[in-house]
Amino acid sequence: MFKYTHYDNPAPTTKELLMYASVRPQSVLRITTLSSLIFGLILALLPSLTTSPTVVSAAPACPTNQAHLVPFQGGRWFLSGVNVPWQSGGYGADFGTVEEWGQHTYSTDKTRQMFAALKANGINTVRWWVFADGRGAPEFAATSGGAVTGLDANTLPSMADAIKLAQEYNIRIVFNLWSFDMLMPDSNGYTRGEHAGGHTDLITDATKRASFINKALLPMLAYPVPGTSYTIGNHPNVLGWDIFNEPEFGVSDLGAVDPQISAPVTLVQMQRFIAEISGAIHRNSNQLTTVGSAAMRWNSDRSLGATGNVWKDAALTPYDAKGYLDFYQIHYYGWMNGDGVYWSYSPTLIDWATAGFDKPTVIGEFPANAGETGYTPAGLLEKLHSNCYGGAWAWSYENVDGAGGWNDIAAAYKAFNTTYAREVNITTGGTPNPTATPVVPTATPAPVPPTATPAPVPPTATPVPPTPTPAPATTTQIYTDNLAAGWVNWSWDSTVNFGSTAKKKVGTRSIAVTYNRAWAGLYLHTDQALNTQGYTKVRFWAHGAGGKQKLKLWVRKADGTTSPTVALPTLTSSWMQIEVPLSQLGNPANLSDLVIQDAAGRAQAVFYIDQIELVP
Repeated sequence: MFKYTHYDNPAPTTKELLMYASVRPQSVLRITTLSSLIFGLILALLPSLTTSPTVVSAAPACPTNQAHLVPFQGGRWFLSGVNVPWQSGGYGADFGTVEEWGQHTYSTDKTRQMFAALKANGINTVRWWVFADGRGAPEFAATSGGAVTGLDANTLPSMADAIKLAQEYNIRIVFNLWSFDMLMPDSNGYTRGEHAGGHTDLITDATKRASFINKALLPMLAYPVPGTSYTIGNHPNVLGWDIFNEPEFGVSDLGAVDPQISAPVTLVQMQRFIAEISGAIHRNSNQLTTVGSAAMRWNSDRSLGATGNVWKDAALTPYDAKGYLDFYQIHYYGWMNGDGVYWSYSPTLIDWATAGFDKPTVIGEFPANAGETGYTPAGLLEKLHSNCYGGAWAWSYENVDGAGGWNDIAAAYKAFNTTYAREVNITTGGTPNPTATPVVPTATPAPVPPTATPAPVPPTATPVPPTPTPAPATTTQIYTDNLAAGWVNWSWDSTVNFGSTAKKKVGTRSIAVTYNRAWAGLYLHTDQALNTQGYTKVRFWAHGAGGKQKLKLWVRKADGTTSPTVALPTLTSSWMQIEVPLSQLGNPANLSDLVIQDAAGRAQAVFYIDQIELVP
C-alpha cells in the first residue's frame, strides 16, 4: 500500500510511505524520509510536464453484457470485499512461520469471527496476503536469497482451514502471493526475519523462478482441502490469485522505485515473472489471476498522465502463452485524484470505459474510511460502482495503518450489498454467462486408432451402425524404470527417487517414496493429458518395506477437475498389485495428473512404487 497525505495544495506535496516491517513481531513501521518526499513529488508532477490538458468525461452507462464485471462460476460479479493483509500484526506470518521468533498468526477462531461478520454484511470476497516479503514462507536454500525448497508445516494446512471456513460462510478468497517488499534489502534473524527481502534473484533467475513454481506454487494448488473432494487449486471458494502487490514500486524503468529498494528489477523481468506464475496457475487450476497494480497510471493506456498498461496480454503472453491476467486490479488513495486536468489516477474521476480497460477491473485497495478521497465510504462505493468497475476491496479489515478498518465501512457495505445483491451474491445472483468464465484448456487428446471403413451396404439395406472405436490394444505406461516421456515430478513434502534399485518388481528400478510430512504426495503430471477412452483402470505395484503405509489415490483432468479420492490397501512387506477402476475416479475423459498421497495424516517411512500404467 502507498498513501499520500494532502494539505492545501491540489497536487500532493508529501508522501507517507507505510512499510510493514513487523519488527518483533507485530509492529507496523511508518517511515517518511527525504528521499520519499522527493520521490512523491516527482511521481505526482511528472505527468503534468508531459501530458496535454484533458477533460475527464462523464461516466457512460455500464455495458449491458456486463463485460465490466468479473467472470466466475458461470456468472459475472461485482467483487465486494476487504483486504486481510495479515491477522494480529503477523505480516507474512498468517500462513507461513517466522522461525526466528516462532510467529504464526493464523487463527481458526479469528477467521471464523471475521467471516461471520463479513457474511452478515453481504461481503463476497477477501484479498489475503500469503508470502509478502518472504519472511515466513516459502522455505529457501540460503539465508540470503536462494532457491525455494518447499513450504513449512503450517502454510498449506492453514490455507486449507481458511478455505473451509470461507466455504462455510460463502466467502471467496483471492490469495496475494508476493509484495514489492520482497525486493527490499536482505534482512536477518534479529530485525525482520532471516528471509525478509533480498529476493531479487527469485524474479531474475530462471532456475530460481522454476524452484518457486515447482516447490511452492504447484504443491499449493495440488494440496487437498480436508473434508472435501477439492484441492486448493480447484476449490470453488478460491476465486483466484493476486500474483504481486504493487510491483511497479520495484521496477527500475517505471520511475517509481521505492526508496528502500536498492536492487530493483526491469519491467521485462517483472513481466516474465508474473506471466510464468500466471501460466502455471492457468495450467494447474481453474481459478483466476490478477496483479495488484499500485495505480491506474500503470494499468491504463488512457488515464490522465498514464504510463500505459504494462500488464495487458500483449505485455505478458510473449513469455507464456497462458500468462495473461483474467481481470485487472488497481489501487486507489486520495492523492491519486490529481488535478483532474493534466493528471489523475482516480477511478472516481475516470470511469472504466474512459480508462480504456479491456478486462474487468477491481479497485483492489481503497481506504476503508474513504480518507482524502472526497467521499464518504458509502458514496465512494456508489461512485466506483457507477463508474463500472468490477469490484472494490477496502483496505483493511483490521485497520493496520490508519486508512480505516472494518468498523468504518461495514454499514456502507451492508447497504451497498443489499442494493446490488444481484451482482454481489455469487451463490444466487448475477446474470449467467457460462462462456465468460476462463477455463484451463483441455489438452489435445491422444490419438485414437482409426475405425476400419465398413463394407459397402446396398442402398435398400438397413443402415449398419458405426463401428465403435476399438479399445487400446496395449497398456499406456506412466512409469517403467523411468517416467514416460512428457511426465514430470510435482511431488510435495516427499523424498522421491525414480531410480531406486533397493526393491524392484518390473525392470531394474522402482520409485522410492518417503513422506516427510502429513498429507504429502507423490504427484506425477503431464501437459499432454492422456485420453482415457478405451481404458478401464490405473494399475501399479507397491511395496511397503514393512511400513504398513496408508495411502490414497486421485487424479486430475486437464481442465483442473479433481476426481474422487480412492483409499488404497495398506501396504505390506511384499509386492502387491493395485488396480483402481476409472469408474471409482469418476470416469475422467482424460488424465493429466496422478497423485498417490499420505492417508494417515503423518510422515511415513519409505515405500516403493513400480510399473504405473493405464490398462484397457
